[in-house]
Amino acid sequence: MLFRLFTLLLSFTLFSQEYEITSENIEIDTELNTINYEYNVIFKSDEIFFTADSLKLNQKNESFIAYGSPIKIKFYDGIEFIEGEAEKVEIDTELLKLSRNVSIIKSGNKINSENLTIKLSNDKS
Repeated sequence: MLFRLFTLLLSFTLFSQEYEITSENIEIDTELNTINYEYNVIFKSDEIFFTADSLKLNQKNESFIAYGSPIKIKFYDGIEFIEGEAEKVEIDTELLKLSRNVSIIKSGNKINSENLTIKLSNDKS
């Protein structure tokens, strides 16, 4: 079976920076202003990197939700990069929300939870 890998570069105020999303399948709904990515999804920006099974981007309210078994994530908290995993990741304006079997390692300490919310800074000063 032949798979095509698509890359889409988007830039809007969600992160105040560019990011890249790749996946094997992309579905664009112009009426709902959404983009659905499926199969081997990779999200990359300067502050967040993760792999997931699916990701739904809502361009109208500049948010997305990703699902995976698990999602492997690496993000910058303003001081250091933190690595972890969760089954669900949401980004909505300035918040990064991880849920369902969350496990992260920060400064050598492992943290397990069902929900974790992190405020992302859009201020570069």
